Formats: sequence, structure tokens, C-alpha cells
Amino acid sequence: MISVYRGRDSRRLATMLCLVNLICWTIFLVLGASHGVTEENNQDVCQEEQYIDELSVKSSTGQEVLLEMKDINETFICLLYPTYLLNCSWSFLTEEEDTQLSVTISICDGNTPVQSPSYSSVERVGSRTLTQQQLNNLQVVLQFNMSWPDKWKVYSYKYDSQMLEFLPPPTNVSATVTNGSLVVKWALPHDQSHPMCFEYQLDLGDQEAPRHLGAQLSYTELSADPTHTYRVRIRMRRNSGCIGSAQWGEWSPTVTVEQPCRLNILLMVTLSFGIPMILLAVLLLMRQQRLSTLLFPPIPRPPSKYMHFLEKSDTFSFPYPALPSKTEEEITKVEVAEENPETFKSMNMTRTHSNL
Repeated sequence: MISVYRGRDSRRLATMLCLVNLICWTIFLVLGASHGVTEENNQDVCQEEQYIDELSVKSSTGQEVLLEMKDINETFICLLYPTYLLNCSWSFLTEEEDTQLSVTISICDGNTPVQSPSYSSVERVGSRTLTQQQLNNLQVVLQFNMSWPDKWKVYSYKYDSQMLEFLPPPTNVSATVTNGSLVVKWALPHDQSHPMCFEYQLDLGDQEAPRHLGAQLSYTELSADPTHTYRVRIRMRRNSGCIGSAQWGEWSPTVTVEQPCRLNILLMVTLSFGIPMILLAVLLLMRQQRLSTLLFPPIPRPPSKYMHFLEKSDTFSFPYPALPSKTEEEITKVEVAEENPETFKSMNMTRTHSNL
């Protein structure tokens, strides 16, 4: 009996091993097939006949149409920076919320595929950055696959090196104030040789919108504000008449322009009258107590010895000062007798004697 059970266990183990091997081979074949399909799709994308700056739209209806970027509501762009970083960004907010979005970035050297990373179930607004090697004939094919339960749609857009280029800033930027006007000058980057293909954005740091300039290499701001410090910077892009990216490039380093102080007549008169008035106000504040005493003298108060009686409000007990006694007048009546001088003489002598 024991040998019978051991035989059954061996057969079961062998069956399980066969099943495991079959599953592993199946997975390997599926992955290999998918990898082959990816390489084949990448090969087809790089060899596919598609014009630069042209949007191909395929849908589940079997139709394929060619559009321009302005004909769709979605936005996307790829830029290659001078450090050989390739950045692709997109915004598909106009699509339905249940949209399943996947992105494929195919990098080609002419018709030869270099790499083709694919990102599935990405956000409707996002970006991806790749480190790119220098290629002689760089081309990038950006594909967006949008799927819904009952339909699908694919966007395909092809870039070349000019369309991918992120422009450097203008060089030799200078700014000076001459005769009351601000004069700004600049030059093209060293690797650009067609000045008529570019337009510029000039920022003077004056809290106003940047000036939009055409194919020129200088700008003059008339009647520059003498009290303002200008901080000048500029950037460039290709205009619609030339092939290339229509995105603004990098801002140039800021050039600061500080103007010498120039006092006009009105300012000098204002200072001449303003400074003395300020000093006068300071002096008045320092002598405020004395000034208030002169303008608002204190109310007279009775002496302290009378305050006791005033607080009692007893007018009958108030001590009045004693009046001096009335002097009595002495009246002497004198009668003069003209006819008898002897009598007058004797009377006068008698008064004199009495006085003594």
C-alpha cells in the first residue's frame, strides 16, 4: 500500500512541474511577443511617412485626418534644452473624466529607432523628461492614445531638431540712459544667423507688461523716468515666417540701470520750504508745554489761607478787615477886625501864647 501511495505522489508532482513549466513558457512567449510588437511599432513610427509639424489623428471609426495644433483643444509640446534634456508635457483637461490616456515618446535618428518609452494610464496633465544623446538627425514622435469603453483615438505628432530647440537668450545685452532716453541693445546667439526669423520680448522691470518687439536688435524708451531703476532682460522666439519652435526661449541675465539723481526746480523749491517747516514743527513739539502755557494761561486761584472758608461756603463767618476810625475835624473860627488893629494884635499874641 505504501508503494502505491508513493507512486501516486510522484505522478502528481510531475504533473505540477509540467504545469509550472507550461505557465512560465506562456508568460515568456507573451512578453517576447509584446516586446517584438513594441519594437515593430517603434520601427514603423520612425519609418512612417509623416510631415514635420503635422498632427495625425486616427480613431476607432477607421478614419485618419491631418490637422494643425490650433484645430484641437488639447495642448502638448516637446523641448530639447541645451543640456540635452528632452521634456514633453501635455494637458488634456478638455477630455472626459473617464478617459484612459497613455503616452509614447519615440526617439529616432532619421529612420532608425533609438528608444521608445511608453507610459500607460498617465494623468491628463503631466510631463516626462528623458536624457538624450546628441544625434545627427534627431526626430521625436509623440503619440497619445485615448480610449473609452466604446471608442478610441490616437494623436501622433512629429518633431525635428529645429522644432525641439529651446532657444538661448540674446547675447551682449546692454542698457544705458542717453539724453533722457533708455537705449537697450542686444545681439543674436552665436549659433543663429538669420535675424529676420526672430521676435523678442523685452522686460524693463517697471511693473508693466513686457514689450513685444519685431526683428530688431535695439530699443529706445523715450522720456525715461529719472527716479526709476530699470532692470532689463530679454528673450526671443522664432516668428511664424520661419520653421522652428514658437515657444519663448530663456530670459537673459538682468542688466540694472541706475540713473544719477537730478533735482528739478519744483523739487528744489519744495525742499527749500519743506525743510524749514519740518524743523519748525519739531521745535514746537519740543516746546509744547511753554506754548500751551502762553496760549492757554491757567485760571487764577485764591490764596491757600482762604481756601478753608471757601470750602465751607459760610459767608457770615468770613473775617472782614477792621476799618480805620474816622478822624474828627477841628474848625477854628477867626474873626478879623479891621477897624481896631490893636485888638487884632492882642488876639494874635494870645493865640501864640496858648500854642506854646
